[in-house]
Amino acid sequence: MLSTLSVAQIQILCHGAALGIFFSLGHFSQRYTQSLIRRDTLVNVGTGLGILVVIKPLMVWLNGILSIHLISLESLHPVLQFLLAFLLLDFTRYWLHYMHHRVSFFWQFHRVHHSSATLDSTSGLRMHLFDFIQLALLPTLLFSTVFDIRTWSEWMLPSVLLVGTFFDAFQHANLRFNIAHPMGKIWHKLLNNPHFHAWHHVRDAQGQDGNYGNVLLVWDRLFGTEVTQDHLPETLGLNQTQALNTSDPISLQLLRRPTS
Repeated sequence: MLSTLSVAQIQILCHGAALGIFFSLGHFSQRYTQSLIRRDTLVNVGTGLGILVVIKPLMVWLNGILSIHLISLESLHPVLQFLLAFLLLDFTRYWLHYMHHRVSFFWQFHRVHHSSATLDSTSGLRMHLFDFIQLALLPTLLFSTVFDIRTWSEWMLPSVLLVGTFFDAFQHANLRFNIAHPMGKIWHKLLNNPHFHAWHHVRDAQGQDGNYGNVLLVWDRLFGTEVTQDHLPETLGLNQTQALNTSDPISLQLLRRPTS
């Protein structure tokens, strides 16, 4: 069965599996008490599916234009290929996320992602189309425009991207994660988790706007943007001055620039 599926189809199946697994685990070991299916969940899934339909033909067109292949990486061992691709993507995602929060032009789009006062594994699907295009362009710019990876296995880059997909579902999950537990403490030293990312979604973020990393936590600690505290934040989402009307998906302004 798997042999008949394309790489892109398997990526979608793996993404769906990660969402489903962490959605279920978040219900049985809740970080915040909330119902299983909420309006936010439906908006998240609807948003993700809608943007996926819009983005696919756009990215096919952009990939064709941006395939320049300036620097060849064909001589790298497969292990080094994976490590290099992972580190480059994770590092650039950190800085893109930093820009989304610290540059007002980009924040007006990115705040769509923060418009929900609840989190679960589907929350990463809620974003403005403008954000989604930037995230989709990162691997193209890195591994089609700048670097030439045409000699790599067709599975190498998708495998790296799936690591980010796994962590996106995991860090947003409504899953209790004890950073004081010995195993949790080890994990928290290195890798993103629901406790760390909850502090990224804290409602009143003035003075504690941070935790931008996707997989590795080293970037936040190295550049001074970690804001994690031992307890969980009481409220998530946007404050009244930043809030969007989330009564229906259209109000999230997915296809037009949000007003300030």
